[in-house]
Order: sequence, then C-alpha cells, then structure tokens
Amino acid sequence: MRSSRLAIAFVALLGVVTVACAKSNTTSTQPTASPTPTTSIGQCVNNAGAQEPAAPKGVDFKTQLKQAGTLNIGSDNAYPPFESIPTGQKVPVGFDVDLYTEIAKRLGLTAKSTTTSFDGLFTSSLPTGTFDLGISAITIKETRKRTVDFTTPYFVANLSLAVDPSKNPTIKTIDDLTGQTVGVQSGTTSEDCAKALKVQGKLKDVKSYDTSTLSFDDLVAGRVAAVINDTPASVGIIATRTTIKITQIIETNEKYGFAISKNKPDLRVAVDNALKAMMTDGTYATIYKTWFKTEPPFKVPIE
Repeated sequence: MRSSRLAIAFVALLGVVTVACAKSNTTSTQPTASPTPTTSIGQCVNNAGAQEPAAPKGVDFKTQLKQAGTLNIGSDNAYPPFESIPTGQKVPVGFDVDLYTEIAKRLGLTAKSTTTSFDGLFTSSLPTGTFDLGISAITIKETRKRTVDFTTPYFVANLSLAVDPSKNPTIKTIDDLTGQTVGVQSGTTSEDCAKALKVQGKLKDVKSYDTSTLSFDDLVAGRVAAVINDTPASVGIIATRTTIKITQIIETNEKYGFAISKNKPDLRVAVDNALKAMMTDGTYATIYKTWFKTEPPFKVPIE
C-alpha cells in the first residue's frame, strides 16, 4: 500500500472483511461507520530490499522437492483468514491454503501443510530443506532475503492497533500507549514496529508470542494493553473475540510472498509462474472474494 489510494482502499476493506468474517446474514440499516484512522511510522515502513533470488539451475523443478509428488508447506496455521485449523479438524483452511492448493494442482502435485514455528521458517526449516515452501502471510523483508528467496508478491497489507475498550477505553492510537505493554507475534513486522515504538518511548514493553492468536488471548485477558498485528489477520482473529476493536491502521507497505530455500530456485520459478497465471486468469480474484467478500483492492500481478 505504498500509494494513498491503496491505503484508503484497504481501510475500506477493513469494514467489509469484518462483516465477512462474522458471517452475518443480517442487512444493517445503520449508517456506515467512519473509516479507521491511519498513521505512518518511518521505522515501521517495510523495506523489501533489492536482493535478487538465486538463479535457476536449469533442472526439472520436481527434482528439488523434498518428497516426490508432494508440495510440502510450512506454516504456523494460526492466522485466520490466511491459514488456520478449525476446532475439531486436522486440515487447515484459509486464503493461503486455497492458493497453494491450486498451485500444487497446476504443478501436478499434492499440497501438504505442516504446522511449524513462524520465525523458524527463516532461521532453520526452509534453509535446511525441511519444507519446500513457507506460506504463512509472510512479509517480504530485506533481512529475510538473507536466508530465503521469495516468489512474486501476492498480497498487500498494513499493520493495525487492536484494543479492548472495555478494559482500556482511553487507548485509541499508538500515542496512547505510554507506560503500556503491547502484544505481538515473534519474528514478525509487528514485533519490529512495536520495538521501534519502545525505542521512541511510546510504550513500556513488548510481549512476543509464538502465534498472533495467543497475543489476542492475552489482550482479552487483560495481560497486554493492545496488540499490533497485520490488519486482515486481526480482522479474522477478532471475529471470535467480539470485545476487541481495531482502532488504528499503521501504514507499513507490506507485501506478502511465498518463501523458499535458496537451494530450490527452479521450484521457485515453477511456483511463481503458476501464481502469476492465477492472477491473470481470474483464479486469484475468485479465491480472494471467497475469503474477503470483495475484489482485491490492489492491482494483480503485484509489482
């Protein structure tokens, strides 16, 4: 969301997704709510970096798979609506899940997801070949490019501030966090942003969690005053935590990509080509509308 047009579009999307995730069939006659206010913090604007991915080796991409016939996916699987495992089920569902399932199909493969540490995707599991791909609403970052490569971007997002007004009615923006503890997911841009705010003296402490859902659980319990997290995922998570409200959008210009080992460049190209084809033939938009109930507020393929 580098342009103001995209920022405005995504703020508008916030209201649409909130309704979609609540799965309400009731037509509201209430006036349209005011747009969620937006801010920007220099240290929080994402730098995707210019490092180029590893060059293809010119071999059959299937020779770079961990397991013949299978596209092994590593994900934290606790980030609705991108990926989550519903209670009582074993197989994840979500926007990302539908994307990689279709990509695997186009490549003549079967997708298999394994729940793993989000932060570990970049420090151990992908670099060592534990998985073929890391797909978990992953922001393309310069620091992550040091250990993994990325496909073309497939999503544009910003961060947001979520609070529980019943416990902290005076917290509405990041300027109200003085002396407070903020929850974030470990290894994320949310954590980067919260730590930047701490350095600026805008908050007291940052509490990091293995998953974003755990940070929201602590927000409900009153153990943190607010949560900073990717906006679309926050919308999905608070759909079942109705006391939580998103009070501010933090513009960070984030683009998500599929992460992959630098030792699998031909597989990256194959996945990338399938993803781009989905964006141009309408499949991506269809999947997007399934989960967000609206057309993508950004142009695809994303540059």
